[in-house]
Amino acid sequence: MAKTSELDSKILKILLNDGRTSYDAIAEECGETKNKVWKHCKAMEKRGIINGATIQKHFGYFGYTALATMLISVEAQQMEQFMVVTGKMTEVRACRQYNSVYNVRAVATLMDLNELDHIKQLIKRNLPTLSLKTYIWAGIRNIPENLDLAPTLKDGKKKPKEKSNYTAPKLGNKIKIDEVDKEIVQKLMLNGRTSFTKIAKDLGLSTDTVVKRYHKLKENGAIKVSVQINPNIIGYESMLDINIAFTTSLGLKESVVEALTKIPDVIAITKTSGDYDLHLTAMVRDLPQSFEMQDQITRVCGITKIEASARKIPNKWPTPQQHISTF
Repeated sequence: MAKTSELDSKILKILLNDGRTSYDAIAEECGETKNKVWKHCKAMEKRGIINGATIQKHFGYFGYTALATMLISVEAQQMEQFMVVTGKMTEVRACRQYNSVYNVRAVATLMDLNELDHIKQLIKRNLPTLSLKTYIWAGIRNIPENLDLAPTLKDGKKKPKEKSNYTAPKLGNKIKIDEVDKEIVQKLMLNGRTSFTKIAKDLGLSTDTVVKRYHKLKENGAIKVSVQINPNIIGYESMLDINIAFTTSLGLKESVVEALTKIPDVIAITKTSGDYDLHLTAMVRDLPQSFEMQDQITRVCGITKIEASARKIPNKWPTPQQHISTF
């Protein structure tokens, strides 16, 4: 496991929050010199901690009406076939295996809600599924910078956990996105830190045009750049996906979401319809932390049901085109 210094931790949090932050801006925020920040970034790249950059995007701005999670139960011997077939479905954006009754979780991007029925029928008709549940997304808080990257001190103790400094996104009016915008976004998806000059040259545009379009997309909440890291290298072992239901009388209060956001290593909170009110994604270092996190969640007021499942961590995270925060 690679150890990160206090400065490394600060740099990673800044770049997970905004992957195009300049070395000058990072240095000013950290109270260090630009040269020192640059050296730390390059060292983390060499060690494989930082291994790319990509974007989050607001799918509603790109023509999609909704996103839906499908929980699917598949016989173990049919898993390989299932993953191959769903991997070819253009509507299925992500498909992951789990160690639970519903051993596959797939996320579908929908142009309209009728498309969900079509996808479900397609899966049932062509694949040997045992059961299938669906949940429509009603909003997401995507906070990769909430990872607990506090380094270990010489005496083996960890530094005090930092408080979450999350602020709600300032979403602008829904903007019209044309093919040129989409081409720029595609370039940033592959490498979120690609220079505007290179993007302009590749697309046959002026650098000024690319810069203006990027800032229009960013300032209106259509996209957000994040660096990518290899969580395995810095000690994370698995990802937890936790479904949470609340009492009908209390409903889902904003204070509940805020309480969950303050739990270190919680990296996404999705409001959903159906049997559960929230889907929470977290990253954990070991089994004791997994149990501790679930205990923290159950202490939040009004929770009536909780269901957790684990999966492997990708070696390049965040993965491309996760949904940007909407609340």
